[in-house]
Amino acid sequence: MPQLVGEQTSPPPPELSVAFLKFQIDGQAAGSIHQLTPLALHDLEIEVRVSRWPESAETLRLSPISTELRSSYDLSEFIFDKPEGEPPYILIQRGRAVLQLAQGLNARPYEFKYSAAFDPISSEQPVAIVGHRTLLIEGLDIRSNPITGYPLVDKKILSIRDFLRRNDLVNSNELNDVLEVLTVLGGVAGRAIQDAEFDGVWSEAQFQNVIRRELRRNPQIGSGLDEHPKASGGITDLSYRGIVIELKSLPAGVKALEDCQAYVEQTASYAIAKEKRVAVLCVLDCSTKTTAPWPAGEGITILKSQPPAEVSVITIVVQGNITRPSKLSR
Repeated sequence: MPQLVGEQTSPPPPELSVAFLKFQIDGQAAGSIHQLTPLALHDLEIEVRVSRWPESAETLRLSPISTELRSSYDLSEFIFDKPEGEPPYILIQRGRAVLQLAQGLNARPYEFKYSAAFDPISSEQPVAIVGHRTLLIEGLDIRSNPITGYPLVDKKILSIRDFLRRNDLVNSNELNDVLEVLTVLGGVAGRAIQDAEFDGVWSEAQFQNVIRRELRRNPQIGSGLDEHPKASGGITDLSYRGIVIELKSLPAGVKALEDCQAYVEQTASYAIAKEKRVAVLCVLDCSTKTTAPWPAGEGITILKSQPPAEVSVITIVVQGNITRPSKLSR
């Protein structure tokens, strides 16, 4: 209908938006990736800001959406009645979250998003959704399905896995290969402290023999492990499907993880020759210990080579020549 001269038009209403302010799981703010124990009931709290409320709307419905198998999770739907007072409105509600299936080590986190809509459906739509409305949830239960048997080591392996994925340093097959190697070497690092397996000072050849046997025993690795393959004009210690595994034995020991930086460029050079951006450096600390060892998980990190290569060298320090606790008494 054409507008008549002098007729007043109403200005359009301000944007109708729902801003997701906060997710909390079991009282803790949900991080970029949140860990949930599968087959356990967890609190899920949501906080949203609503810019205004349509006159005809009775409720606001926040619904979880995902491409995950519907039978693999159960997340609460949140329904808010029309609040009193003037906008904007801050709404908070607590529900529940359950993961029905545990994930494998190589699986990506569960991903959920929350949509927003006013009921009845005849109410003003659509709703602009802003803020953090995505939940990434790790469903790997390292208690019932441990990786190495050492929880702190397992957590460090998971953080390295997430770093490699986030920075697109490996494809899915290479990531699987790296995780197989880390699982074995992480277990070695844990047992080295618990059982003092590396007594005295070891040569690199002795250390390599032990590590080779440990890796070869893993049925996922087996014949895929190569010893002394050539790369970049040199000879590497071990290699698994192109993933370089460089070994060092240091009688002087490792006072800090940064001490291992001295061996990163050599390891990175081998990796570049095999067209990899990730390599593994495993260092045996043979120094005589006058104090208690550090936890095995704290001896695992990623060190970077210098530009332009910038290879990520996953470094594992295995602590040997550990002094018996009774001898540390003064």
